Amino acid sequence: MNKYFTIGLSVAITAFLAINAILLFSDKSTVQKKLYIDDYERAYTSSYTERLPKEAITAPLAATEIFIQDSDAVEQWIINEGDYVEPGTELALLNEAESEEQRAIWEAEEDALNDELREVRTVLRELESAQSRQSRPTTGSSSNSDTATTPNGDTVELDVNVQLEVEVPQDGSYAAGAAEAEQRIAALETQLAVIEAQLEQNTAKPALISPIEGVVGKIDAGSSPMSIEIYSSEKLFTTYVIEKEWLEVNVDDRVFLHVDGIAQAMPGQILRKSQLPADDSKWLEAYRALDPVDQNNPIAIYEVLIMTDEPITDAVPYGKTANASIIINEAADAVALKDNWIFDRFNGTGNVFVLNEDGRAEAAPVTIAFDLDGKAVLSEGVAPGTTVVDNKILRSFSSAPQAFLPFPSIQPDIEHAKETYWRKYVEYLLAR
Repeated sequence: MNKYFTIGLSVAITAFLAINAILLFSDKSTVQKKLYIDDYERAYTSSYTERLPKEAITAPLAATEIFIQDSDAVEQWIINEGDYVEPGTELALLNEAESEEQRAIWEAEEDALNDELREVRTVLRELESAQSRQSRPTTGSSSNSDTATTPNGDTVELDVNVQLEVEVPQDGSYAAGAAEAEQRIAALETQLAVIEAQLEQNTAKPALISPIEGVVGKIDAGSSPMSIEIYSSEKLFTTYVIEKEWLEVNVDDRVFLHVDGIAQAMPGQILRKSQLPADDSKWLEAYRALDPVDQNNPIAIYEVLIMTDEPITDAVPYGKTANASIIINEAADAVALKDNWIFDRFNGTGNVFVLNEDGRAEAAPVTIAFDLDGKAVLSEGVAPGTTVVDNKILRSFSSAPQAFLPFPSIQPDIEHAKETYWRKYVEYLLAR
C-alpha cells in the first residue's frame, strides 16, 4: 500500500510542478515575473558631430573667357599665363587692318547675346507665373546659332550656340527651373560684359583688354577661335563627392579647412553642389591623384564648391591642397544609445526598452537622427535621465515585466587614492 501511495504522490507532485512551470514560463503565461537585467545605462545628453573628410583644392571663384574669332586680328600677346591683370589691362595688340572685322564679330555676338537674354528672361517670367498657378509643365527653349558678315563680305560662324531647356515636374516644383534660368541669365550678363568691354575701347589703338581683375589662367592661341581665360582674384576650395557622399552633403553645410602654412582652421560653408557629373578638368585630375576612388560608375563624381568665411589670401595660391572636414550631421543636447539596443528599426524609427515609474521594462518608440561611431543619435523618444535596458529575452514578453538591476558600483581611482593622505582614510572610517 505504501508503495502505490509513494508512486501516486510522486506523480502528483511532478504533475503539479509541470503544470506550474507551464503556467509560469509558457509564452501565453499571464503570471507576473521579475527579470534580472545586467546591461543598462542612464541616458544623458551630449553634442554629436558627424564629419565627412575630403581633399580640397584652391580654385578661382569664377573664370572669364574672352574669344577672338579672327586669328589674324592678334598682332602681339602682351601678357603671359599667371600675370595679374586689372579691368582695362591690355592683353594683346590687334592689327588695325583686321580689328574692324573682329569688331563686327563682337557687335554681332552682342546682338545675339541680347536676344538670348530677352528670351531667357521671358522663360523665367513664365516659370514664376506658372509656379503660382501650379499648372502643366512649362518648357522654355532658346537656341541661337548666328553668323556675322565682316566688312570684306566674309561670313563668320559665331561661337554662340546656346540652348535652354527648362523641364518642370507636374507636381509644380518650379524652383529648380527658375534657378536654372537665373543661372543662365547671370552667365549671359557676364558674356555681355566681356563683349561690351572690348567694344568700348579706343578704336585708334585697338587692343584686347581685360574686363575683370584677376590672374591670366590660360592663353589658347592655337585654337579657333582663340581664347584667353582669366581667373577671378577671389578664391574658393573645390572638392568632389561620389554618389553616396552626394546624398549626405547639402548646400550651406559648415566646413573647416586645414591648409599647410596657416595655423588656424579656416571656417566656411558649401556654396554649391553640382547636379551633373564633373567634366574633365585640371582640378578633377588633381583630386583623383589626391584621393583615388574605386567605384563601379566612373562618371558618378560631382563637384562641390566651398566658400570660406574670410577671403583666401595670396598666401594660398591656386591649386594648393587643403584638408576639408564637412559637417554633414550635428546634434546638440541629444541622447545617443548603442545602435544594437534599438530593435524593430525601420526608416529612421525604432524601439528601445526603458524602465517606467513602476520598474517595468517597456518598449518606447524613438526617432533616429543619424548614426555615429556605433551609436544611434536620437532626435526624440528618450528623455535625459531615463534608464535604458537591454536584454534579448525582453523581446519575447507580451507585456512589460518587472525588472531588477545589479547595484551600481564605483571602481576606486588608484591615482586618486595614491594622492590622498592617510589621515583622510582614518577620518572617513571614524565618521562612519
